[in-house]
Amino acid sequence: MYAKCGETDDGRRVFDTMSNRDLVYWTAMITAYEQSEHPKESLILFREIQEEGLSPDSVTMVYGVNPNPVTLSIAVSACAYIGSLRLGRKLHGFIINIRMVIDTTLWNAIIDMYAKCGHLDSAVHMFNNSSSSQKNVSSWNSMIAGYGMHGYGKEALELYSQMIEEGFLPNHITFTSILSACSHAGLVNEGRKCFEDMKMLSVTPEVKHYACMVDMLGRAGLLQEALGLIKEMPLEPNDGVWGALLLACRIRGNTELGELAAKNLFDLEPDHSGYYVLMLNIYAASCKWQEVGKLRQDQSHPQIWEVNRKVEDLMVEMKMVGYVSDLSCVLHDVEEEDKEHILNYHSEKLVVAFGIMHINPGMPIQVTKNLRVCNDCHSTFKFISLAYQRKIIVRDTNRFHHFETGPCSCKDYW
Repeated sequence: MYAKCGETDDGRRVFDTMSNRDLVYWTAMITAYEQSEHPKESLILFREIQEEGLSPDSVTMVYGVNPNPVTLSIAVSACAYIGSLRLGRKLHGFIINIRMVIDTTLWNAIIDMYAKCGHLDSAVHMFNNSSSSQKNVSSWNSMIAGYGMHGYGKEALELYSQMIEEGFLPNHITFTSILSACSHAGLVNEGRKCFEDMKMLSVTPEVKHYACMVDMLGRAGLLQEALGLIKEMPLEPNDGVWGALLLACRIRGNTELGELAAKNLFDLEPDHSGYYVLMLNIYAASCKWQEVGKLRQDQSHPQIWEVNRKVEDLMVEMKMVGYVSDLSCVLHDVEEEDKEHILNYHSEKLVVAFGIMHINPGMPIQVTKNLRVCNDCHSTFKFISLAYQRKIIVRDTNRFHHFETGPCSCKDYW
């Protein structure tokens, strides 16, 4: 009750006063943290169950707090939320070691975890090896969403068709996933058809479906059609709808329409910094420098100087194999030579340089970014993945990018 009313800390205080806590209480508290967007606290609490209840052989559980499929599905979902493949794999291994019978809910959570943590092959393997009795609509939804976020739009559409053929009725989550998949893959006609399928299958479009459509049309450059769809909505557009239009305006360089989207967003979400960043980027691309704030710099990492030197070395090496800086990605009115210097120190380049320094050559470098990856960094990672024979996986605000021996999985459409 406390957690669902937004007072998770009060719920934890009640939990901590209890002397005899069985699995129901532990699961309630873990669920409260996970559903209130505190996944790390959820996982810490799950670890406490293990420390309190593991027997010496680390296989069976004692003291009445044995985790069941419900508890574990919440923990796995928390791993998916924070994008931790390492923790997700450890949990999957734990489930196997205690010989737990995996029910449909837990099976779906594991599929979803692998997809959201960037390991699509494992998600596909889990899905393909599940029995018909283990699959439900959520199973198909998780896999369709997984294909979509990794840029495999055609595969998502094939699975969507197979789902219907096998007698599973798509729901509103299915359509969110398939429309998003079409958006990321540039499959506009297919997306329009899926949107029409909703009416045929008596699924009423919600605001999130309109947001997906606006995103799909905007990415394809059909900004006026996207705006027309917003105006025709039977529902009040929310920040997701206007945010999709603003992002499309950033990608397509449409300042006028971007200002319209931003005005609505600032009214709806005045404290959301990401929308201000997008609008500043649009102004900068239009050379409206007076509208652009100062670059934010972070030099707090203890190895920042070593990482900076590695970045400089990397950029010299990449130029030797054909890389050319995309100076249009620099959103400040500075001299040409300064633009290249600014590009070198984009956060994602620093992270990849750090990864090359510290991650074994056989392991992929995974990067998570809370904004859209820029064109220059995207191009740079192609050259780095080829020159160093390293797999680089970048999860930006929109999707996953897999760079392997040069090309990106998004085929330069994102």
